[in-house]
Amino acid sequence: MTDEQHIEPGTTTSRRTAIHHSGLNLLPATIYPSPPAPVPGCATCDELAEMRRTARTEADRSREADANVLLRRHQRQAHPAGGEGTEKPRRRIFRYVPYSIVQDGSAEPEYEARCVSGDEHDCGAVSGRHADPAEVEEWQRLHTQETRHTRYRRCFADYSVLEPQT
Repeated sequence: MTDEQHIEPGTTTSRRTAIHHSGLNLLPATIYPSPPAPVPGCATCDELAEMRRTARTEADRSREADANVLLRRHQRQAHPAGGEGTEKPRRRIFRYVPYSIVQDGSAEPEYEARCVSGDEHDCGAVSGRHADPAEVEEWQRLHTQETRHTRYRRCFADYSVLEPQT
């Protein structure tokens, strides 16, 4: 979790990571909201909280989540003023930041060619990676002289960075 992410009050973080059968770590930290607290003196809140306790005792996570959803929905409808014990409304801010994608000047672009000539199968000869396209073109000319192959697949690769527009 980065310093820039904001966690709402009343939420807990879980640092558990799912382990795939291949041994790869999947799903980084997930944020789970705290379960809602029932409003004192409200029979419906107490009933839904009891449903949640029973589900938790029986290790029925699905029914426990359902009870939390129902309790939150009830509290939004029956206790909109945010009485004691109800969750405070969450505030979310989404910001759009325009970026420009530009070529990274600190890294050299790479050029490469592969011979795809041949009747049944491609030749497969490769020029190798070069910083200058002229070197790749020279390799193509030499390969054509040696083999009479005239069809190539050219590749260009570079690095880019996103810079905020000002």
